[in-house]
Formats: sequence, structure tokens, C-alpha cells
Amino acid sequence: MPKHKDNHSNEEALVHTDHLSLRYGEVEVFSDLCFTIKRGSFTSIVGPNGAGKTQLMKTMLGLVDASEGVIIRKYERSEVGYVPQKIFIDPTFPITVREFMQVYLQPKSFWTNTSLPEFDNQLSIEPLLQKQLGRLSGGQLQRVILAAILSTKPSVLFLDEFSSGIDPRGQAELYGYLHRLNERDGVTIIMISHDIDITTQYANSVLCLNKQMVCQGQPHDVFTAENFEKMYGIPLTKLQRHKHHD
Repeated sequence: MPKHKDNHSNEEALVHTDHLSLRYGEVEVFSDLCFTIKRGSFTSIVGPNGAGKTQLMKTMLGLVDASEGVIIRKYERSEVGYVPQKIFIDPTFPITVREFMQVYLQPKSFWTNTSLPEFDNQLSIEPLLQKQLGRLSGGQLQRVILAAILSTKPSVLFLDEFSSGIDPRGQAELYGYLHRLNERDGVTIIMISHDIDITTQYANSVLCLNKQMVCQGQPHDVFTAENFEKMYGIPLTKLQRHKHHD
């Protein structure tokens, strides 16, 4: 099991919010969020469906403007990689994975058949290069997008439930890979996840969200029965039974 490092707490703040709120008309997405994400951390945002997790991530990325409050971003756009929760590709669009990679990584070289960079073997991209992009499974497409983004060497990686279409073994391999990126290369990872086990195993910082901030801290500190009930509205014992049943 990966060991959590505490030295990220001494790093600079990457994102800082002060009483941050987002509304669409009368609909409150989230409100009064105050937190700091440190550069070099592996941060997981957890909470139930409708808690505001995806919109918070988009606000951190600058894709959505907050309604109230302050958000300070101490990174350049060129540093950032982002894998959204869902990516829609027309299955009839005539482009292979190789062609997509060429367009994404080197747009001017599409017609020159320039060789692609080597991808990490754990992403298993090489066998997919000749396949039609629109005919990939959800898990295959997520791996392709992740490989493309990682090829640009981001120092900050935002992931919105990117592994939801990947089988458990594939998830374990990918999270192990992300853990090494964080530990070895110092890549800051901010991910949205519903998987408490994955978060406990790999994250060293957790934001627990349910339209408002429930808590923030290390997994072993914040994953308590009281906080689970605040997040999900049911006692931890019932949550565990639901998980076991699923």
C-alpha cells in the first residue's frame, strides 16, 4: 500500500478559496467553500452525486466563474492537464487513435506522419493506435485521453472520475501509475472520486463536499462515521451495507 507523505504540507498553495459559492439562478451548486490545495499533493474530492464536485473542479480550472467569494490559482494554464468525466466521440468520425494523438500533440505534423512519443507501457496505448477513436470502449478512450495529456508533461493534473469505465485491475494499475507520478515526479493530482478505498490508499488530502465543505484533511482523519453521515445523509453502517450489496 502506498505510504502517504506529509511533506506536501510545506509546499506552496496551488489553489486557495475563501467563501466560494456558485449558483445558477435559484439553484445553489455549492456555497461558502474555504480550502487550500497544496502544490505536490494528491488530493481527492469526495461526496454524493449532486454535491457540486464537478462544478467545483471546473471553477478551479477557470472554466466556470464563481458567483461569490475568492479563488486564487497559483499555476499557469500551460502546466495543467484535465481529464473530464465524460467524453463524447462520434463513432462514425473517421480518425484513428494514432491520428488523434498526432493532432493533439503536434497539430502541424498531421499530414507528415511524424512519429509519436513513447507512451508508458502501463497505459497500454500501443495496441489501440490503429483503432477508430469512436469505437473504443469507455475505459480505452479514457486511457487514450490520459496518455495524450501526460505526453505534454503537465505538473498539475485534474481528473474527474476518469476511471469510471475501467475494470478493477485496470484501475489499480492506473492509480499506481498516478501515485508514482505524484511521488516521483511531483505532479499535483486533484481528482474527483466516489471510491473511498482508492482515496484512502492513494490520496494524502481529501475534500469532503456536500454543497458545503464537510471537512478537509488526510483520509485517516476525515473518514469518520460523523463525517460520512454529513456527506451522505445516512449512518456509516448503512453506507457500508449499500457498498457491500453493490
